[in-house]
Amino acid sequence: MKEWAKIVLESKNPKVLLMLSGGKDSIATAILLKENNINVEAIHFIHAWGSSIPTNEAKRICSEYSIPLKIVDFTAEFCSSILGYTGGRPCLLCKKEMYKKLLSIICEKDYGWLAIGDNADDRTTIARIKNYILDSSANKSLECTSYFGSEMGIKLPDGMRVLRPIIHMKAIEVESFLARKHVKVRRINSTGDKYFEYHREGCPIQFADLGVPLTTSIFNKLKVYNEAVTEYARENHFLASVHIPSTFVVTVPKGYEEKSLQYLISRGLDVNLEINRQKNEGKMYFAYIKNISAELLKSRMYKKIVSRMSERLEIKCIKDEYSIADKLISADVTGLGVHLSFFFDFVNMRAMIHLEFYDDSSLRREFGIFDNLIVELFHTRDYIVAHN
Repeated sequence: MKEWAKIVLESKNPKVLLMLSGGKDSIATAILLKENNINVEAIHFIHAWGSSIPTNEAKRICSEYSIPLKIVDFTAEFCSSILGYTGGRPCLLCKKEMYKKLLSIICEKDYGWLAIGDNADDRTTIARIKNYILDSSANKSLECTSYFGSEMGIKLPDGMRVLRPIIHMKAIEVESFLARKHVKVRRINSTGDKYFEYHREGCPIQFADLGVPLTTSIFNKLKVYNEAVTEYARENHFLASVHIPSTFVVTVPKGYEEKSLQYLISRGLDVNLEINRQKNEGKMYFAYIKNISAELLKSRMYKKIVSRMSERLEIKCIKDEYSIADKLISADVTGLGVHLSFFFDFVNMRAMIHLEFYDDSSLRREFGIFDNLIVELFHTRDYIVAHN
């Protein structure tokens, strides 16, 4: 038996209410609770613009594992909290209203624990729990605490605690756990809120453009466009989202944007092709030299570095310019389809170099050459190079 399960079962009130989103984390949590003989009920929140997929998954898993499920529609509270908001993703505002609704329901029944599917990749949550433990001198267990949403002014009823059974499991470990249980969770196939790092799928309202006041009209478009693009993404095994009103498309992995746009067009939806077009087809190299010699300033050899690098890269120079302000020196070399810029900081003894070019530009474009020139010209290995 898990240690957290023992703590729950030996507590004064071992009855658990699980916040079940219908995603992998909350479903894995539900299974673990049942496997450890926990008396659990589930609650699932919906609003008018959410996807039906997680709701159907919540219903399915509760039926399979005999977990009583309460579905709560909080459309009214959802709207009142975010209408007119201009900050893009309104999830924190929404969550606060959801928690208020949750508390009103909790008070109607006698629960001793609230279970949440936070996992080890929820770094912000873990940091807040640790700070809470430190400030309150509470039990150091991350699985069983009194922390809920104190930073939002949300407080659970006295005596109620929070259970996080998968808080030490990374997302990939959660997926492995579900695979071992032969549980396949259907996904929305949206990019989630963090795109290329750890992401958590949710409602399409998170894809509103920054600075645009949220309205029910925007909500409706977000739902229509994102349901269409995620339908295509599921069929082709990638993640996608559409931002409204711009219709800017993001896919994970990259490379499916054009096909996604064409699919939206085929569905009769208007898209802004201009905003989705990659205007800069060039390439960029970067170098950051952490420690440069003061002699470069005294002898003005920084000019030699600029000319030598331009020469070795075979840039056909159209013009070069220098800007000198005390110990801060910048230089720009412009050629045919190429721009090479330098910044020498003799205050902090560092240098930065940026090379931008197009495929038809006149220069040697091998990245290895650019890298080798840093060693050759600065006589150091204390540097970083990168390219797009």
